[in-house]
Amino acid sequence: MIELEQLKQLIAFATYGTLSKAAEELYISQPALSRSIQKLEKTLGVELFDRKKNKMELNGNGKTVIQYAEKILNLVDEMEEKVNKNNQVQNNFSIGSCAPAPLWDMISLFAKFYPEKYILHKIENNLQLFEKLKNDIYQMIILSEPIDNSEFFCIKYKTEQLFLSVPLSHPLAKKKEIHFSDITDDRMLLFNPIGIWKDVVLEKMPNMNFLIQSDRIIYQELAEMQNLLHFRSNFTLEREDNFKNNISIPIADKEAKMTFYCVCKKNIKNEIEKLFDSFSKNF
Repeated sequence: MIELEQLKQLIAFATYGTLSKAAEELYISQPALSRSIQKLEKTLGVELFDRKKNKMELNGNGKTVIQYAEKILNLVDEMEEKVNKNNQVQNNFSIGSCAPAPLWDMISLFAKFYPEKYILHKIENNLQLFEKLKNDIYQMIILSEPIDNSEFFCIKYKTEQLFLSVPLSHPLAKKKEIHFSDITDDRMLLFNPIGIWKDVVLEKMPNMNFLIQSDRIIYQELAEMQNLLHFRSNFTLEREDNFKNNISIPIADKEAKMTFYCVCKKNIKNEIEKLFDSFSKNF
């Protein structure tokens, strides 16, 4: 069976021209991308590339698949938007966020003040979130920057600070604070998805070999057993203790601190007034 992720990966290859660049943009390893594309070829029963020494190019089959893949993914996006719009009935509340951690307390607050509501949530970039808020796909969004628009209510929510989790035996463990430029290991462990933090990390550490892991249990096991550097934040430190042989050190770069803002249409603000009132008490 063809997987949507495979179609996205094939489109990424067509967009960026090489497996290495496509893998970087998709935030996966090049071998993983290569295996996924080979699996797609096996499923379809045809080759999608002309493979030459140190070079791959889409062949006619590949270009045909790209055309249909774009249509399929556009239809899926259209379907999700339509379903979400239809699903916004009385007991559903849709929230979009530019990062995962701000959602954790937000969902807890809804459970506290509005237990009858079922929360739908998704991580997207700031531009996508605001466009979908305007089109009523989301009822509230969490952005990394405030919105100055008379049609919307905007309130400061929480600030997230990045830390580096370092084994006690590591040379960096002696530091009181760290800059991204201090991190010179040849690889790091990174949990995915991380939303807008991905842009920050890639910009500040363009040459780092990140080992991407989306399974939280496996991620924690790798971090503890292989003594790999990895990121924490004040949000995760509130929920999880450090590994016994690690220390979390704040990252001093200004990019390592991000303030989040809740935004909604003014008519929605009245529906969830208790939630916004709680911000000053809890945060």
